[in-house]
Amino acid sequence: MRIDTGAPEAVSKIEQKLVSAVERHRMIPEGAYVVAGVSGGADSMALLHFLSRIEGIRLLAAHVNHGLRGAEADRDEGFVRDWCAAHGIALEILHADVARLAREQKQGIEECGRAVRYRFFEDLAGTDGRIATAHTLSDSVETVIYHLATGTAAAGLCGIPPVRGNIIRPLIGITRREVEEYCEYYSIPFQTDSTNFSREYARNRIRLDIVPVLRELNPAAEQAIGRMTEAVSQDNAYLDGLALEALEQASRWNGYAVDRLRELADPVLARAVREIVGRTERVRLSAEQLLGAVRLVREGQGALSVAGGVNLRVENGYFFAVPARKNEWIFPFIPPQTLTGDGRTVIIRMLPREDRGKIHNLLSQNVIDYAIISDTAVIRTRRPGDSFRPAGRGVTKSLKKLFNEMGIPPSARDSLVILEQEGEILWIEGIGPSERAAAGPESNAAWIEVRKHPS
Repeated sequence: MRIDTGAPEAVSKIEQKLVSAVERHRMIPEGAYVVAGVSGGADSMALLHFLSRIEGIRLLAAHVNHGLRGAEADRDEGFVRDWCAAHGIALEILHADVARLAREQKQGIEECGRAVRYRFFEDLAGTDGRIATAHTLSDSVETVIYHLATGTAAAGLCGIPPVRGNIIRPLIGITRREVEEYCEYYSIPFQTDSTNFSREYARNRIRLDIVPVLRELNPAAEQAIGRMTEAVSQDNAYLDGLALEALEQASRWNGYAVDRLRELADPVLARAVREIVGRTERVRLSAEQLLGAVRLVREGQGALSVAGGVNLRVENGYFFAVPARKNEWIFPFIPPQTLTGDGRTVIIRMLPREDRGKIHNLLSQNVIDYAIISDTAVIRTRRPGDSFRPAGRGVTKSLKKLFNEMGIPPSARDSLVILEQEGEILWIEGIGPSERAAAGPESNAAWIEVRKHPS
């Protein structure tokens, strides 16, 4: 990467850190299209100035007026507009009523504002662009301190990552003081957000009250914490890799083999459990819930409800997570197999050839024509709007109407097992196959049996 320099030693060292971060983390490939988030503050203006000096990239500045600070927000917008125009940098501006959006979406204002910004940046970047944000080492340190105070595992001590997907952070190796040095040397103007000095916000209290005390203990405290986050990040990535590798080996189509999971050390098993839950629902486990989940695997039996209504279970030697959706569980249909979930076991097996001519003497409601089943089929429970065309009736009905006609009590309806393929229901527990899935004497037939577990 090439930039024009010639600054004095102190500023040159800052520039070397910037270049090193970009090159080490491969943030900006040759000819990259980069969207830089620019608020008008010192950090974002230093970022924009630095990026504008990189040869061979296409740069776009992006500014969001959140509509929260009245005349001050309009001032910042005008400042960014004027600076970009004076330096020949393309600019896109978004006006958003974040307060209204936060109310409508029942979110905090900070959370909603962040979502608005990143959605805007992503739209501008498209599929191939990079999104550059102005997070610094000081921001990362404040994040680590916040996580320490509120409770965290190793992941929370990793700080702000230099790269996450297409999001890059070229300033992550320098402190806020170094940003100000950079701006001073290059005479880069910037605006100051008055809310930065309000102790109403936790991050401001950390920056204004805690970090100065740490600097009294060690003037290079931020750099020391930065080295710690880098070391922890490497360790955490290694342990995460072990957990993913173990899950690949333990994965079965009806859960994860408990015997394999038990072989893992607790730090790896905890990460594996967190990954399993994350694949089921986007929820965050508390430390207590994570310990309980690890204990569940170690004991080899039982169930545990965790965040978001997810239910963790160990049954028949398998560990699995049941999603929060009421009474709903989904598994791929790959006979002959046994699937376990929600207190039931579904046994699916191919009928021996010698028994295929006896289908009419069997309980035909449990037999389907396997020839029409593809690998897109799933086992699940009912959903709103489901309809079904039962074999031999020549009519399609909603499940609600069909259940009413058959006298199936409402309390039992949500637990009935259903075989579905690409939106078409092919079989329902207690009712039988659909007209298309019904098996004949010459069919390549499969038998479906549902066993309830004792409560």
